Amino acid sequence: MNSYYDLLGVPPHATELEIRSAYGRDVLRLQESASEKVAQFRAALDAAFATLVDPEKRSEYDETLAAAAQLNAMGADEDSEAAFRYARRGGLWFAGGALVTAVTYAFSEGTYFLAWGPLLFGGFQLVRGLLRYLTVPSGARQAAHLAVLGGLIAVGVLSAGFVGLSEAQAAQEAAETQKWIALIDTTSLDIAKATELIKSVANRSDPWDASYSADMEKASALYANVADAVAAATAPARIEWYRVAMAKNFREAAAITHEYALLTAKSPASAFEALDNRWKTRLDERAALSDRFEAQEGTAP
Repeated sequence: MNSYYDLLGVPPHATELEIRSAYGRDVLRLQESASEKVAQFRAALDAAFATLVDPEKRSEYDETLAAAAQLNAMGADEDSEAAFRYARRGGLWFAGGALVTAVTYAFSEGTYFLAWGPLLFGGFQLVRGLLRYLTVPSGARQAAHLAVLGGLIAVGVLSAGFVGLSEAQAAQEAAETQKWIALIDTTSLDIAKATELIKSVANRSDPWDASYSADMEKASALYANVADAVAAATAPARIEWYRVAMAKNFREAAAITHEYALLTAKSPASAFEALDNRWKTRLDERAALSDRFEAQEGTAP
């Protein structure tokens, strides 16, 4: 509702001269037209002017305005408190449901209780409460209210986000695990062929000849293929160390068998002995990697 000051277009601290000037200006404008609405507006202007130019009447009017403003402020505060309580209740349901989901997920190794009821009910009540809270005058809104509601929203969103992110990471890790298992299945045949070639060479008793070198070169090519496949593959983050180490180990196997292939019957015994020692070291390193992998995963690689 407009006050007499608003009607005349002057501030509450306006002087009597300013009030008289505003009144005269408005009266002149109204003389240009005549209608029932103009007559009503002129009557309102006269009442405003008569009140504001009289010090006693103006003082009483100002007191009335102040009392009305105080009542409005009290009403706005009550509306603000009611809207805040409504939104807070919904926020507690929302944050509580999301928190229960996150906690059970964190402590149940990937399984969780999804509190659909509290989440949906709380989210609905929270939105309604926020919309209601935003309708109250901005001056009646309290920073403490906004902080509490913001905190509840943050708890709910972060808790739900934790579960969603964890689920996405779990799905990604599961996909990477499947790829890693497929890689093992794909490369196992090449590893078995290379192992058989090396065993056949090791079990021969006749002098080294070109067939030995040829078999070792075949084994080297097989190990190189495996090393390339492992190096180019992706593995779950928890066993990335194993993938890198095995790629290096197979690369060493390819290098050693290639150097075996370069030997001849005239090569010194020390050359054979040096490669034998390198091969034994490489096998020991692979066994250590397998033991570490089994200790971490609980299964043999």
